[in-house]
Amino acid sequence: MFSVISRALTPAPRARRALALTLALALGAVPVTSAVGAQPAAHAVEAHAAEPAAANGLIKLHQPKDDPSYVECVANFLGTMSATPGVWAVCHGYLDSEEYTVTRRHSTATVTRGQLVRMLYRMAGSPTVKDLPKTSPYKDVAPTDPDYPAYIWAADAGITSGWDDGLFHPDEYATRHTLAAFLYRAAGSPDGAARLRQIRRPLRAEVKKTEQFKTENRWAARTLGAYPEVDRDGDGVADVVNPASPLYFSDALYMLKAYGDKGLKVVGTPAVD
Repeated sequence: MFSVISRALTPAPRARRALALTLALALGAVPVTSAVGAQPAAHAVEAHAAEPAAANGLIKLHQPKDDPSYVECVANFLGTMSATPGVWAVCHGYLDSEEYTVTRRHSTATVTRGQLVRMLYRMAGSPTVKDLPKTSPYKDVAPTDPDYPAYIWAADAGITSGWDDGLFHPDEYATRHTLAAFLYRAAGSPDGAARLRQIRRPLRAEVKKTEQFKTENRWAARTLGAYPEVDRDGDGVADVVNPASPLYFSDALYMLKAYGDKGLKVVGTPAVD
């Protein structure tokens, strides 16, 4: 979609800049107050109000890093070719605009198991799930749930099949342990099979059992590096994050981008001829 719009607006740099500002405003990349006096943006809203939205509210899916549409998308957000994890995710189609806006405006926003699975499913190219069960195997997930195919895909791909209680728990918060396990499985369990285990809340005794994720966490640290150090509480010191605590969305995006930047594929990604 972006490449089509770009070609249509090639003779009009001013209109292109207006469109970029409009997109940034829509996705929260630019504060609304900073564009109050920007008349071109106002005209762009009127001129492009009838433009069809991208499929599923997303930008073209699974674009290569050097794809012109991806490069243009990043430039529209930042005016630079260096994408932040959030912009990287949006411009690849792994994250939708609503989720992106929330993560930008709330530094303490956390991510759920279902959201992680959905992003990994999109990173795999949103493959068609064969023989999708008409009756959900999970009592807490309906077949009409828009993410139902993603959850079944995750089980088929061996990334997660839910918890021992027979439920998928898509709305439970994810932890750093969860992310390490999901990414480890998504990479094909390179250090050997490791059984996926979920820490349940609020059992404090389980928080100490970090050894149960030793294989996954060691692989993640060795392959993807460390999480960024962030001072979210404003005390001037980088926060010490418990790996069993709710996972910040920004941290999840950082590690997903590190995974993508390493050239790692997600199991089940369709081959491109």
